This record gives sequence, C-alpha cells and structure tokens, in this order.
Amino acid sequence: MRFEELDIPAEIVSALGEKGYTEMHPPQALALPKALEGRNIVAAVPTAGGKSLIGYIAAMRKVLEEGRKVLYIVPLKALASEKKEDLDGFSHLGFSVAMSTGDLDSDDRGLRDADMIVATSEKADSMIRHGSRWMDGVGLVIADEIHMIHDPSRGPTLEVALTKMMRRNPDLQIIALSATVSNAEDLADWLDADLIRSDWRPVPLREGVYYNWEITFGSGGSIDVPKQKDEIWALISDTVRSGGQCLVFVNARRSTESLAVRYSEDMGRMVGRQLSEADAAVLEGDAESTATGRKLAACVRNGMAFHNAGLTFRQRRYVEEGFKDGCIKCIVATPTLAAGINLPARRVIVRDTRRFEANAGSTPISVMEVKQMCGRAGRPGYDPYGEAVLMAKSYGDYEHLMDDYIHQDTERLTSKLGNENVLRSHILGLLATGDARCEEEVVDFMRGTFFGCVSQLYGIESVVENVIGFLEREGMAVRDGCSVHATPFGKRVSDLYIDPKSAVILRDAVNALEDGTDDFLILQAVASTPDVMGLYPRKSDETRLMHLAEEYDGRFLAGAPDEDDYLYEYFLQDLKTATLLMDWMDEVDEDSITEEMGIGPGDIRSRVDMADWLLYSMVEIAYIFRPETVRRLKPLTTRIRYGVRAELMDLVSLRGVGRARARTLYDAGFRDRDCLSRADTAAVAGLPRIGAALARSMKEQTGSSPGEGGPPPHAPEETRAPSSQEGCRQSRLFDF
Repeated sequence: MRFEELDIPAEIVSALGEKGYTEMHPPQALALPKALEGRNIVAAVPTAGGKSLIGYIAAMRKVLEEGRKVLYIVPLKALASEKKEDLDGFSHLGFSVAMSTGDLDSDDRGLRDADMIVATSEKADSMIRHGSRWMDGVGLVIADEIHMIHDPSRGPTLEVALTKMMRRNPDLQIIALSATVSNAEDLADWLDADLIRSDWRPVPLREGVYYNWEITFGSGGSIDVPKQKDEIWALISDTVRSGGQCLVFVNARRSTESLAVRYSEDMGRMVGRQLSEADAAVLEGDAESTATGRKLAACVRNGMAFHNAGLTFRQRRYVEEGFKDGCIKCIVATPTLAAGINLPARRVIVRDTRRFEANAGSTPISVMEVKQMCGRAGRPGYDPYGEAVLMAKSYGDYEHLMDDYIHQDTERLTSKLGNENVLRSHILGLLATGDARCEEEVVDFMRGTFFGCVSQLYGIESVVENVIGFLEREGMAVRDGCSVHATPFGKRVSDLYIDPKSAVILRDAVNALEDGTDDFLILQAVASTPDVMGLYPRKSDETRLMHLAEEYDGRFLAGAPDEDDYLYEYFLQDLKTATLLMDWMDEVDEDSITEEMGIGPGDIRSRVDMADWLLYSMVEIAYIFRPETVRRLKPLTTRIRYGVRAELMDLVSLRGVGRARARTLYDAGFRDRDCLSRADTAAVAGLPRIGAALARSMKEQTGSSPGEGGPPPHAPEETRAPSSQEGCRQSRLFDF
C-alpha cells in the first residue's frame, strides 16, 4: 500500500516522497487508516518496524486538517531531541514544533503557539499540574515507547498523565507506540484502542547464542566465528571487517570502559581516525578535562567508544551521533542505550544477562530488556539482516540462554503505580489540581489507570487513606467534612514536582536553620531527600565520611541514625553525596572528584542538577515558612549550579563562562562584570580558554564596546563579597 492511498493532504504525501517514503511497511498499512479515522491505536511493532511514522503522519494530519494541537510524549530527553528533529523535517508544511523537557516549575506558556509539543512524561504531568490552558486544545497524544510503563521510575508518571488527559477530554485521540510485548491487549483495553500487533521488520533479525567459537541461532542454523585472542573481540572484528557496526551490552559502567579501552588499539589499526580540537574538547569534558573524558577521546580516535550514565549528556550525544555517522564502529554500553534511541547495528552482542541489584545481589535481567537490546540489530538500508548474540560461558549456560531468553516471550507489562511511596506525589498532584476532591475520587481515578485495568485494586483504599493521612499530618492537605484539598504548601510542593517527603525534610531543615549553619549541613539535608540518589560508599571513603559524621554530630539538619541502625548505611550514602556537592561548590576539579569518589562525570552532573532543583525548592519553601532565611539559601543555588565559590558568582552569570573560565578571569584580576567592562578586549582574549569571540561576547554582556577598556586591574588582597544576584532557575532535570 502506498502513502498516496491514505486520506491525507497531498503536501504530506509529497513531503514523505522527498524523504524516500512511498510504500508503507505492513504495520503502517494496518495502523494508519484506523489512526486517520481518529481511533485510538496501540501499535506493538518491533524496533525499526516504522512505528514513529504512524505517529508523525497522524500528527501532521491532526494539525493541518483539524487545527488541533499534538502532544508527543517520550520517556527520555535524548529521545525527545530525536523526535523533534524528525518532526522539524516536515515543518515546512506549515506547522511549528516545540520541545519541553526542562524546568518543572513552569507552565511553559510559550508552548501555546506551537502546533506540536514534544515532552517527557514528567514534563507533561508537570504542565497539567500548572494548569497550562493550551493543553485543553490538544487533540492527539502520541505515547512513544509506552512499554516503559513497566519501569518503576518513569512508568507511574506516564500512566498518571495519560489517565488525567483521558478523564479531562473524552474525545482525545491516543496513539501508543510499543515494542512487541506479550500482553499488548491489556494496554489496548486500558486506552480503549485498536491493537495493531506485528512481528514484521524491514531487516530480518536472527537471535542466537555464542559458545565455543560458534553462534547457534534460535531459528536454526549456525555460523563459525574466526578465532582471535579474545572471544568478544572476535565477534566485533568479524562484524567490522565485513563492513558492519557493533553494539556490545555489558552490565556495569566499569566494564564498558575497560572493554572499549582493551579493544581500542586493535580497532584503531582497522579504522583509526583524526579528531578535531573541538571534538576532543567535547569528549574530554569541555571546560574541564577528566580522566574518563580523555579515555573516551582516545577510544573514539580509534573508532571505539563506551556509553554509560557516568558520561555527560554532551559526551553521550557525541558518541550516539558518531555511531550514526559511521565514524564509530563499535560502542560498549550499559542496557540504558537500548531504551528507544535509534542506534541500529549489524551485530548486537549481549555479554551479560545478570546484574548486581542493591539488596538483591546478582539478579537476572528481564527478557524484555534483553529483547530491547537484541532489537537494535539490523540497519535498514545497510544490512541484509541483523544478528543478536548472547554470550554463553558453558554448555549449561548455553542451554539456559537459548531456553530462557531466545525462545522465551517477554514478561507481561505490569503497573508500578500501586505503591505508597510512588503514590505520595501523584495523590498530592490530584488534590492540588482538583482532579480528585476526596478519598473516594482518588480511588475512582485509580480505577481508570493501567494499574486499575490489570489488577483488582485490593487494598488500594487503605493505601490512599495512608497517603492522605501523611499529607494531612504534614500540612499539605486539609479535610473539610468528606472532602480533601491541598493547602497552599501542598499546592506549591505539587508544582515543584518533588516528593512530599522531600518537602518535609526541606521544610524541617529551613525551620532548624541558624545564621551560623554550615553550607555542608544544608547540602546534607538536600542529599537526604528521596529525590536524590545516594552514592554508595567504598572502603576508601569510610575515613572521610566517619570524620564528617563525628565533626557534625548533633548538628545535622536532617538528623543522623545511630551506627547500629540499619539506616546508617543510607546516611553514609547521603553523606558521600553531600561531600560531592560540597567539593563541587569549592571548585575541586572534576578529575579529582571522579578519582576520589570512584564515579563518572555524569554522576556529578546528575547529582548537581537534582541538588540545584532541590535547593531552588528549599528557597520556595522558605518563602512560606521562614522568609528571613531566603538570603542565606539563595546564593547556594548559583554556587551549586556552576560549582563555584562565592567570589565567582558574578562572573559565572555571563553566558559562555563556566567555573573554569570564571576562575581564570578572577585569578587574572578580572573580578566581576565591572572589571570586565573596563578591561582591554585583547588582554581578556589572551587568557587560557577564553579567545577573541568569548572576550567580545563578555564585553557586550557587560554593556561596553569590545574595543573599550584598559589593562587588567591589580587583584586586591581581600576576596570580593558574594554577589547578591539571584540565580536563574535550573534548566535541566531528569537528564539521564
């Protein structure tokens, strides 16, 4: 079936043709006619089966012919960027595309003029909580990678956001795009949708198990692998020598780095390349080079790379783009890379099907997750087939992998919403927006969720009662007869999009704050909130952490359990996180932090971003309970965002000036904006990592002509007092 046979405007058909889309894939031919009739659709289709185009075409028709807005929901920020780029490729037809994944304390009024909005599920739910009126005009919601509803961290938010939108607008059309799952009919029942199930792929996928220099495929047949010094390298080199690319999935970050480094020189002898200074700077860490970044740059020069959550967003994006461009031939990654991002390879190697879980030890990876990794095999237009290979260590392991993974269906999707810890935030959100006005209405809302669709809701009344009781005790909700509504404090916590338990910890810390309270104690309170993931203490961390516990004993704003308490381990994790944040604010370089704490640059960024948000939330809570403490807290938001001591706060407010450049300027005698406005542009440009373009930009930002200024001032002996400027809100959250 051809696209021109669809009931869509001719200009859409023409635009599709310009991009090479003329014939529909079988799943598209099944789904699109129904989607274009306005029916709800669940398309359960393998990776590379053309799911996204089903959403894109329905979205374009909804905007161009019906004049309705479209909301495209994705689970990851990286996926949001990918979808926006795809949709922008059709925007010449006369519609605008916007992306919103950042500040969760904003209603994003600027989105009301956009025709299509790409957002993460957290951002979509946040916009509902803020009462964004433009959402009333949304006629189509596309929920991409909806099988992620089973994910404990992201699934409940997606589930709640979709349920709210369906209840508010019964005429809303929903198109849900999913990988193949065993109970896709449950999703279809929940969404009142037509189920389109297909196993078709544009590139056939062969899944098999490697053992003893041979790959045996589940569908029959086998191939020999040329022997090399290392079995994984044998599989990689065999693929690359034949013109393909390779993805290797392992269960730990450290393994991604060690394997990539191990194979880097051998790969370099086959496909080595040159890196520009700009490329090397991005890979090494931009303003601050780190050991991890230098290791990554060395690998990429040889056509290898590693990919894990310890890298920064820019490093991960560079690796992804380099692989798409064919410059990087092999990526060694943790399984998170398989979650939706379009990175197909000829051969996928899954080395590990077990991983370490806190409090559970070594546990098997789910079949669904392994199938997601396998689904990355096969590049449409490049490969005649894709190969996914699981690595066996023994014959018994070979039989286990073949029976329990290759020949096994994925687990059934289940909701993760029926948990008191998860429901705290979402029930407060329902009360704050008026989506529920009593306990019975909260329970009724739960009946409309995926959780309510696939379970009997046994015990949900007591869970709701417990959560509302907690909110009432902590002053976030109040009862009026049978009705319950959020207090101003509760509404603010809902808008801030933080866990109500985090809000309680921050409120109590604000109330305990004194003029002489150390910054470290404030950071410890922030680190102890449920919203911040703690850092596991190593043996080498114990001396420093125990010294801090002793030094601040009795003064912790968030309290500290006894050493024999089972919670003490979590306290030490929070203490290590607070130590990281303090080092960051004291301008300890990233290399030293990563080396000292055994973490990656991405770990620093994720904790800093979340701490930035929680400090901002702490300031907002302080306005309610103790406004006089705001002046004490507010400078910390700027310091944590940029990682600087107080004297650099004025300089880092300039665009393009991070903490390393700010320190360079300060140490050269350019202490603030006033100094820069009077400085000679050439003198500023001559400083390390500044340059002429940035020097001119800084002069313009300070309101002086780039040609004005004299010699740099002599640095005074005393340190400049902290700036009283207010830091802008953070711009990144949930960037993993």
